[in-house]
Amino acid sequence: MEPSNEGASLEGMEPLWEAPSPRTPLEFLNFERQVLKAAGQQADAILGYHVAQAHQDPAFIEQAVEAARRRHAGRLRHKGLRTTSVRLPGGTLCVVQTPYLRPTPRRQGRKRTRRGPTGVGVYPVLEALGIGDRVSPATRSQLALYTVQAGSYQEAVVLLAEQGLQVDRSTLRRVAQSTAQADIALRDAALEQARRVPIAPHGPLAGLRVRVSVDGGRVRTRLPRPGRKTKKGRHRFQTPWREPRVLLIDVLERAGKTDTLRLPLYDVLLDDAEATVALVIGYLRLLGAAHAQVVEFIADGAEWIWERSDKIRQEAEIPAQRWVEVVDFYHASEHLHKTVELCRDRKAADRQQWYETLRHVLRTEPTGVDQVIQRLQPEARGRRARKMKDAIAYFQRHTQRMAYVALDRRHLPVGSGPVESAVRRVINLRFKASSTFWKTDTVADLMHLRAAFKSGRWHELTERVLTQTFPVPSFARLTCDQIHTVLPLESHENSPPKQPLRRRA
Repeated sequence: MEPSNEGASLEGMEPLWEAPSPRTPLEFLNFERQVLKAAGQQADAILGYHVAQAHQDPAFIEQAVEAARRRHAGRLRHKGLRTTSVRLPGGTLCVVQTPYLRPTPRRQGRKRTRRGPTGVGVYPVLEALGIGDRVSPATRSQLALYTVQAGSYQEAVVLLAEQGLQVDRSTLRRVAQSTAQADIALRDAALEQARRVPIAPHGPLAGLRVRVSVDGGRVRTRLPRPGRKTKKGRHRFQTPWREPRVLLIDVLERAGKTDTLRLPLYDVLLDDAEATVALVIGYLRLLGAAHAQVVEFIADGAEWIWERSDKIRQEAEIPAQRWVEVVDFYHASEHLHKTVELCRDRKAADRQQWYETLRHVLRTEPTGVDQVIQRLQPEARGRRARKMKDAIAYFQRHTQRMAYVALDRRHLPVGSGPVESAVRRVINLRFKASSTFWKTDTVADLMHLRAAFKSGRWHELTERVLTQTFPVPSFARLTCDQIHTVLPLESHENSPPKQPLRRRA
């Protein structure tokens, strides 16, 4: 069962030592590429050798077969050895003969010619090594990462090809979606269990100052439209906008700023409000937010969020004295600006000055929101009375959530800049572009992967998929070595707070 490694060099890298030394920048660049390619092939040869060694161990093979039969719901029949291929990190296609198990047919009849939704059979020895979808574990991680890190599938293909890993777009999409679906299934199972069992008293968030934010983005999906094909033989489709909801959980320092030495937690859900709330509750219970020093729940003025905030607190079992709800000050300022603009009997310069005065009162006075309401109420008259009353009702509904001076005293932030930044980096920069339409399942899976990458938790996701477990995410402080290896390329510094809309006088 010795593997055949197409493109792998078993002779080593000795010829490169004896090659003529480059003397120009271009010659040195080409020589570097040759060395890196040869090193990748040599590494693949080593990996292929150890794959073969695993197939020479009868005890390991028997153990892998039994483990596969325990995982499978039905009976599996041993069908002998099958030839298959495994893509290794250096680009080598390793061809192996490995044991193959197939489910026993439940009924008699003609032979089925089409594969089921999860395939026909399993390769137990390869699965025991973490090899699935015909790629090794490191190759899986690399393909899935480049799929969501690059700006498009084509960019990912080009970047991987420069590293010697030749794959096509369909392989990228297949491996990335398989990885995401495996992790989402583990996450859903872990959060469902967290909603049923008691909350651990010493969770990762115990004793910390925690911020929880939820915000929505926009992505354009693609749905088939019934009817005839076009003259070019293409299927028509619809392109409705969908709102993916981004969840951010991070830790605050005593001064109220983000603790940049602790990784945040991002997750994305392309579903309705109830599913989003269930996701938030599951994470808060899993992480032990009930035992945090304070939990600040901050968001914009979207009603679907605040209509369910009490449910989140109660089901997460967070004491009321530790739960703080905040409407983002910059969204409140934007709403205040629109309210002032309804006062058309005032000149534009007067409206701008009045808005700045009210905004200053809202931000710096202990009873700022009450004063703003009192000053706006006399303007609710005439034809604009109904619109003004609706605008004022916004501040009345969120009076307790706009106590910005009290928040300053407790050293809690008043802006939702971090989650706004997360929406931009996770969703907008990769999935929201002109003439880009996504299948719902595809974009939901890829957004989940990109959220893990942008929060610096890619290695955690990879390990979860390989071990088929979902350990509780850690919020421990990073060491100096981890800062350079765990954090993604982009900085975790929060984007500047969103400024309110202003019009020229």
